[in-house]
Amino acid sequence: MSRRLQASRSTSQRNKKTFRKSDIGVVVDVILDDTHERVVSLEIDSDYESKKTELIGACVVRLSTDVNLSDEELRSYKPLYNLDISVPLIGETVQLVKVGDTSYYRRLTFPDINQGNAEPNKNKNVSSGGGDDGEPTGGDYSTVSQTGTSNSSGDDRETELGEYFESTQINPLKLYEGDRLIQGRYGQSIRFSGYNNEDNILSPTILIRNRQSPKSVDDLKKLSQTEENLVDDGSTIAMTSNEYLLNFTPGTIDTPLETEPFYHEAPEELKGTDQILINSGRIILSSKDSEMIFFSKGDYSFISDGKLTIDNGNDGALIDLNGEYRTTTNDNNMYFLGGSGEIYLNTESDAEPLVRGDTLVKLLKELIDAINAQIFSTPAGPTATGPNNRADFNSIKSELDTILSTLNYTE
Repeated sequence: MSRRLQASRSTSQRNKKTFRKSDIGVVVDVILDDTHERVVSLEIDSDYESKKTELIGACVVRLSTDVNLSDEELRSYKPLYNLDISVPLIGETVQLVKVGDTSYYRRLTFPDINQGNAEPNKNKNVSSGGGDDGEPTGGDYSTVSQTGTSNSSGDDRETELGEYFESTQINPLKLYEGDRLIQGRYGQSIRFSGYNNEDNILSPTILIRNRQSPKSVDDLKKLSQTEENLVDDGSTIAMTSNEYLLNFTPGTIDTPLETEPFYHEAPEELKGTDQILINSGRIILSSKDSEMIFFSKGDYSFISDGKLTIDNGNDGALIDLNGEYRTTTNDNNMYFLGGSGEIYLNTESDAEPLVRGDTLVKLLKELIDAINAQIFSTPAGPTATGPNNRADFNSIKSELDTILSTLNYTE
């Protein structure tokens, strides 16, 4: 027998041993939340959720050895990686992996990313069979106690969880059909989702969250499910589409934005198109060695309870507007400080300078005084001082200050 044939048979034997019929099953049901009938309530009073929420994320699997069992008699299996859940579909074939005395499920790779290997009615097409030795090897489903730990002897070997790790409450996220969900032990999560909207319409969405809201921690018991809160969670990046509704309001629930937009008209609902939301306590955008460019097909708005500052230290600013330009300061001062630079209004030529108001009034008053004091020489001798309508000139002089603006000033 050639080495190649021997290697081929050896590989076949390994694959056969790895993927025995009893290790493969069809998903009959998926436990997505605590409303599932298998997540039964327990008559206990503790800091933990009184339901068997540790079953959330598990799926009910029919093995080839379970062909004669009803759906209700089938066992449920937890995911192999509970913090990195890839939720299977009903009718999808999964592999059971035995760890110690407990079996867990994991999805099998398949070219069709959307549907995987799921097929309608696959449950009823499962044929009978067993393992290589004819015995069922699907594994048992066992759970730990409500304290989250297993009974163990050997108290003399107690250890801490880590050198500086401190346990804190982090609640698992709610699941939707077909979700791909990665959760970190500190409240970070990445969700790849398609149907997490009110009408379960396909709306591909990626939600990246850095921290669970402390408010939700206070309101929930341990192991209770929660959902991303785009307002109160830590830093969030949401990439959404179609019918996913961004439940976003500026600020936080307890400290909302006070500024009422004057010009900005927000959409009635933040859905119906591809959207990206970046929300955090502080956002820093930095371009360290090249341009920063913003494009907007529609309007763009800046709304803040604070101050807008632009410090352009090395060059000027060019603003090209094809529409009306309006600046409203709501009874506050406005300054255009050019230093020794020149200011041009509606012209680029210096042929027509602006006048100084106070200087003009002063000169006009002196002119009126000179008119009132003028004397004409005639053959009959000098005339009386001033014109006969001096009163008219004095009246004009008394109103000259009214030409001065009370709100606008120049140098």
